[in-house]
Amino acid sequence: MTLRPRAMVALALCALLDGVRGHASVIMPPSRNAIDSEPGTPWSGGKSPAVGWLMPYSGKCTNGTSPCNSGQSAFWFSQGCTIGCKVCTGNGSRIPNADHCPELPKPPANVTLEPMYRTTNQHTAPGSKADFWRFNPWRAPGQAPVYDPCGMAGGSTTHRFNAGEYNTTIYAKQGDLGSRVLKPRPSGTTWARGSVVRTRFQISANHGGGYQYRLCKASEPLTEACFQARPLAFANEKHTIRYADSSKDVEINATVVKSGGGKGWMKWPFPNYAGQQCDRVVPPGTHCHEGCPGCGAPTYGADKACPCNCDGNCDASVNPAWYKGLPAGNADPKVFPVSLLPPFPPSSSLPSADC
Repeated sequence: MTLRPRAMVALALCALLDGVRGHASVIMPPSRNAIDSEPGTPWSGGKSPAVGWLMPYSGKCTNGTSPCNSGQSAFWFSQGCTIGCKVCTGNGSRIPNADHCPELPKPPANVTLEPMYRTTNQHTAPGSKADFWRFNPWRAPGQAPVYDPCGMAGGSTTHRFNAGEYNTTIYAKQGDLGSRVLKPRPSGTTWARGSVVRTRFQISANHGGGYQYRLCKASEPLTEACFQARPLAFANEKHTIRYADSSKDVEINATVVKSGGGKGWMKWPFPNYAGQQCDRVVPPGTHCHEGCPGCGAPTYGADKACPCNCDGNCDASVNPAWYKGLPAGNADPKVFPVSLLPPFPPSSSLPSADC
């Protein structure tokens, strides 16, 4: 990272990357969410064992020739949070047209994402039944609640199917709030106000959406409002894909939202070609057979979130034409990147202070 020293800003990072949908985590600079990379846990020293017992899921990452050392950082998040709601429910089931607060008004049009910036179902009419992700956070960036600005361990107070879990360590357990249990960790990073710097994050599960980087001063309480007050601008619209073999690194185009809701956010660069991106609740007396350790008796952990294709098979009682499935895109589904390096400058309005 190259800096032009001027009014230096020391960083102790927490929830710097604010994303909507998917599992991802910052690996450069290191965040306090990566505490499990410290000695005394199975994730120390760059190791990446599977997380959870219902459906064990690994956040394995490639960071050039260096270890990611990200611990369980990808599992600090909020789920069951739809736009316009005041609180999250913890239920991250991908049920089409799910709204966790139907009684509350939705955000106005000026903060709603324009269709050109969607990452799935781009060609459906906004607000229609076919537009079945219209309540998800990316449809109005910044307008959905979160459990905590530094995430909740496992995304819910209870273990849930589809990677909604966190393994207990000496540092945290399922349901812990990051701002309360995660102590500041020296990042070894100093940014100069107005300089162009690099960050890097890993993708652990690609569900589309978008993201934004933010800062909160160390002298202020860690709140979502504190982070929302200091968004960082991207320096350009390029991503660099990082591979273990640096000779394979490649630069691709990126997209910053320039109009409508989410202005200044970065669109997720890869569509998801995989099937079974929706969920369904199985009928009483039947069970979801996904083959995961927690899918059978006595927990039947996938029965309320049984993966299905978004083409009408999720719910036989609805019109299949409502569910057109995932659109094609320009990414190669056979070569999936695990780490991105988007450069951006700290905003010139940032104060000279510890953050």
